Amino acid sequence: MADGTARSSTSSVLVVSGPPGAGKSTVAPLVVSALGSPSACIESDWFWTTIKTGFIPPWEPTAEQQNLAVVRSVASVAAEMASGGYHVVVEGLVGPWHLPVVAEVLGAAGVGLEYVVLRPDLATCLARATARAGEPPRVADNPPLTTSGPIRTMWEQLADLGPHERYVVDSTTMTAAKAADEILAAHHAGRLHVPTA
Repeated sequence: MADGTARSSTSSVLVVSGPPGAGKSTVAPLVVSALGSPSACIESDWFWTTIKTGFIPPWEPTAEQQNLAVVRSVASVAAEMASGGYHVVVEGLVGPWHLPVVAEVLGAAGVGLEYVVLRPDLATCLARATARAGEPPRVADNPPLTTSGPIRTMWEQLADLGPHERYVVDSTTMTAAKAADEILAAHHAGRLHVPTA
């Protein structure tokens, strides 16, 4: 609500996912700004920096327990912010295989779940991500991923989402503003809602 009054906890959290180089960190703030005030954009990259020992690169097969803990933590923060009256957008690589965990955490707080996957073609993701080499990190202690192998692996994990393909936005030729407009149109039309039952 524009006056900052807390809304009921029947609001939704919108998760903007996608592989490295998809444009998540550029598009998500545009989306959340358009949702009105108060709003919050939660960058999941920050949560990975809290792991100081025993960190496993999240694309490694042995990282699943770690990844679930991080995703659950992100969802918990998002649920609290949404329950506090904020429009919330979560930005990060959240695969459909993680949606049951996210839905469980949000549902316990009476918060709904919306989901979108930005997925440019592989060549575009590789070009965008590798071009970030040498850039300062957006999140402290978390330099941008610019290695082609992991980028390719994560793109391939999101290449065929089966029944979740309906949540995909092919942003290969889109500007960030156009991708944000596509997401907002789908949001307002109710097409991003993830059933929780």
